[in-house]
Amino acid sequence: MAPAPRRVVYCSWSPFKKEEWATAKDHATLSGSGKKLGELFEFEFRDVETTEPLLCDLEAMVRFKVASAYRSVQVPCIVEHAGLILEGYEAKSYPGGLTQPMWDSLGAENFVACCSKLSTKTIARAVIGYCDGLNTYTFVGETKGMLVDTPRGEREFYWDTVFCPDGFSGKTYAEIVGKDRKGMIEKLKVSQSIRALEKFMEHRIKNEPSLFPAL
Repeated sequence: MAPAPRRVVYCSWSPFKKEEWATAKDHATLSGSGKKLGELFEFEFRDVETTEPLLCDLEAMVRFKVASAYRSVQVPCIVEHAGLILEGYEAKSYPGGLTQPMWDSLGAENFVACCSKLSTKTIARAVIGYCDGLNTYTFVGETKGMLVDTPRGEREFYWDTVFCPDGFSGKTYAEIVGKDRKGMIEKLKVSQSIRALEKFMEHRIKNEPSLFPAL
C-alpha cells in the first residue's frame, strides 16, 4: 500500500490558489520521482491573516509572512507571495513585493503603463515560505516573460491578464487558462508558483526521507 500524502497547512485565502492546486495535484509530476504532486502532499488551506511588510525583496517579505502565519496556526505551514521583477532591476527586486500594492492602487492598465517605461521584459517570481516552528526556509520559482499593453483574458487573478510567459506566442496567463481545465494544465507547466512549490517538496523529501519511503 502506498503511503498517504503528507499533510501540509497552506495559509492562503485565495480561491485561485485552491483552484490551481486542484489541477496541479493530479496533473503535475515532481521531477525525478515519477509521482504526481498529490500523491506526495495534501494541502489543508486555511484563511489566515498574515503580516506582510512593504519590501521589494520577496524572500525577506515571505519570511515575515510565514512567521506570522505560524504564530496563528501553531503548526508547520507554508505561505506564498509572488511579484514581477523588471529586466534591469533584478538586483533591486523591483517592484517585487510592491507589485500588489501598486496593482491595487493603479489598476491593471496604469500599472503596465508605469512599468513599461522601465522595461516590458519581466520575470514572474514566486516565493514559498515554510516554517516548522524552529526554522524558516524559502523556495523561489521564476518564469520569464513580457508585459502586454492592455489586459487580455477573463481570469482576473492578479496580473495574469498582463503577463505573457515565454514560449506561448504572446498569450497572457489569463488567455492560456481560458475557461477549461486544459488551459490551467498548460499554465501550470510554466508557473512560477508550481516551480517554487516543487522546490519546497524536494526539500521535504530530501531532509525527511523517512516520511517518503517509496522514493
